[in-house]
Amino acid sequence: MKYSKQTFVGGSWVKGGEVVSGTKVKIVSETVPTPSKFQKNDGTVKMQDVAKVKFQGVEEVKNINLNRATLNGLVDAFGEDSKEWIGKVLTAVTEKMVVGGKRVTAVYLLADGYELKEDENGYMEIVNPESVPANGEVPKSEIPF
Repeated sequence: MKYSKQTFVGGSWVKGGEVVSGTKVKIVSETVPTPSKFQKNDGTVKMQDVAKVKFQGVEEVKNINLNRATLNGLVDAFGEDSKEWIGKVLTAVTEKMVVGGKRVTAVYLLADGYELKEDENGYMEIVNPESVPANGEVPKSEIPF
């Protein structure tokens, strides 16, 4: 039997249901891929992208699992290196959703000037409306094929 070393992320975690939408939050650590307690269909461990954050008016620093929309928004706003995200003040936006048959509150972190919206396939995404053409079409020079 093979065993792999497990890493432990210390500290308390952000609970979506306790976050007030519109609250300011600051990233205070680098974001690090960390094994989660969940498994993929093939039995391998799912990874999660964890950062430490501090909410306005709360003394305690907490862990947060950054969802894909938040990660994409941060990359768009501040670049690919999560070290560059440290110290950035963001706005927390919450959205109720169903995951695995259970109703949960997702937390998205948005840079100034960015918006949370649904794409044409029903997925949430964080976009800078100033970088999207008024007609919503992607310029031909930006189409990847």
